[in-house]
Amino acid sequence: MVDVVVADLGDREVEVRLADGRTGVIPRADWDRAHLSASAGSQARAAVLHREDPRGRVAMSASWAAKSDAWHRIEEARDNKEVLSGPVAKEVKGGLVVDLGVRAFLPRSLVGDHSGELAELVGSVVHVTVNEIDRAKDRLVVSRRDALRKERRAAEKDEWAALEAGQRHNATVVAVEDYGAKVRIGQLRGLVHRSELSWSWFDHPSDVVDVGAEVEVVVLDVSRSKRRLGLSLRGVSPNPLEAVEVGAVCDAVVQRVVDYGAFARIEPTGAEGLVHVSELSEIPGQRADQLVVPGEPLRVKVLSVDAERNRLSLSALQANLLD
Repeated sequence: MVDVVVADLGDREVEVRLADGRTGVIPRADWDRAHLSASAGSQARAAVLHREDPRGRVAMSASWAAKSDAWHRIEEARDNKEVLSGPVAKEVKGGLVVDLGVRAFLPRSLVGDHSGELAELVGSVVHVTVNEIDRAKDRLVVSRRDALRKERRAAEKDEWAALEAGQRHNATVVAVEDYGAKVRIGQLRGLVHRSELSWSWFDHPSDVVDVGAEVEVVVLDVSRSKRRLGLSLRGVSPNPLEAVEVGAVCDAVVQRVVDYGAFARIEPTGAEGLVHVSELSEIPGQRADQLVVPGEPLRVKVLSVDAERNRLSLSALQANLLD
């Protein structure tokens, strides 16, 4: 295997110069099989053949050199667990043929993520890993599935490394459970716990988000060792309680009624707070559902604000006394 300089490209043969000054010859058909596009004066690789040329030149083969170099590259990729790439030449029974400088067989079972017909991949460049190799028998089996997994793991590793608490990302909701929503950011999945879905009360996480929804989230914590990602949906907007002042009298709307009082939403901040049954009426012994109903407007006074615990205490009774 030697490097040569192209001297002349003829229709039937290609003349080259060896490093020691000798002239070599390569049949044009062999040159074309090597898929070389070199011009006069450029370098190429060629194998010295053990046969004589009628004109005393060194008989050489470019296709043999290309194939030998390809096998060497493939063996190195196998040893180093590297990914190779090459075009899909054609579909055959049971899989595809990939051109890696030598013929490689890609079985259907190792194609990986592809929902269509195998023929759709013909002509495209695929990334593969070496699955089985036998140079003596000219046999090479490759896997696109394993290469895709390797690429995904590498991409995930980079994405994990780039994540930091406080970052904002666009995400896609992939599942909604009782305990929260699972979302996907790039290749990674994270959890928005139900407590981080909304500043407002809701019955079930599906009341806030649906599967397939595109949302913006803020990163709360990253545990790379455990591959856990804590996210917040409500954290992308300020806590509405921060805009509420103790002592303020506001217009509100009853959202829901419970045994111990009613939850009302202050307009227009959107902050929700509890009006205890004792703060709904000065008449003792009455139930909250006897005093208010959901959707009813209510005048309330802010008694206390606990933004850290997301709690707001209101009074309709004291607001009415002020009015």
